Amino acid sequence: MIKLAALLLATLTATGFAMGRRTPKKTPEDKSMEAAKSAAADVTPNEWRAAFCAEARPSARIIESGAEWDRLWQDSLKQPAPEVDFSKHVAAVVFLGSQPTGGYTVEFLEPLSDGVELLLRYRVRAPTGMVIQAFTQPYAIKLYKKTGLKVSLAEAKG
Repeated sequence: MIKLAALLLATLTATGFAMGRRTPKKTPEDKSMEAAKSAAADVTPNEWRAAFCAEARPSARIIESGAEWDRLWQDSLKQPAPEVDFSKHVAAVVFLGSQPTGGYTVEFLEPLSDGVELLLRYRVRAPTGMVIQAFTQPYAIKLYKKTGLKVSLAEAKG
């Protein structure tokens, strides 16, 4: 009897009906936020980063084809490209260019969506503490699921 009561309480709590609470209906804003959050890639690994590459100038771009992907890895990273299905994914690529020391990194933030466009955002982090005293060329690459929306990439300031 106790097990049955515990099971019933767990079921009611999970469905949001315990204690008179109901699961709220989803608004259009909630749905567009879900689309943005679901943009995180479902492949492993889905992110690559390092302090050294062949790109001395800063740049940021979206990669949407296998040919672009292969060229990126061959020309900028000097290694074979990992397998990615670009019918299901896009890649955000950020090169920070030549930096005077180590410790510079790229942090990808939660994507934003207005229902028409998916905005992939990133933030540049400067070094803190002790770092290598050598020129570096940091980069970061992250895969996102295609959502059917127009995709853009922008640096988040502040």
